[in-house]
Amino acid sequence: MNTNQMRYPAEFFPHPDDEWVVSFPGLDGALTGATSLAQAELEASDCLGSWLAQAIADRREIPPPAQITDGQRLVSVPLWIAPKLALYQTMRRSSITNTELARRLGVRETVVRRMLDPDHATRLANIERALLAAGAQLYLALDAA
Repeated sequence: MNTNQMRYPAEFFPHPDDEWVVSFPGLDGALTGATSLAQAELEASDCLGSWLAQAIADRREIPPPAQITDGQRLVSVPLWIAPKLALYQTMRRSSITNTELARRLGVRETVVRRMLDPDHATRLANIERALLAAGAQLYLALDAA
């Protein structure tokens, strides 16, 4: 069973101006910061989601999460982009085009294009159906904070 936990390692650095800077190894340009560590953790999640959404919109290859090393923290992909990321990665990994997935679902290609659009509100049930048609299954896991 091949699973993707959708968590990326992040480096949190104290900055001399009483701020925190967060970067994601392997995700060029994924950088954010905040005035407190707690706020930096929230900003890290938003930064990761925005970076992934832009990569999907640009049809770029998205690197898998790197191995976590000492001093790093895992940041989960936010729920607002995780299902679209799962569909995008499944389609790329299986070389399924928008047209092919649309054929499997019995819909127009524009429907699939909207499913992959980070700015389009897509019902989770539709993404779940598309993932099944592409040979994958999405499930939710809960960990203690």
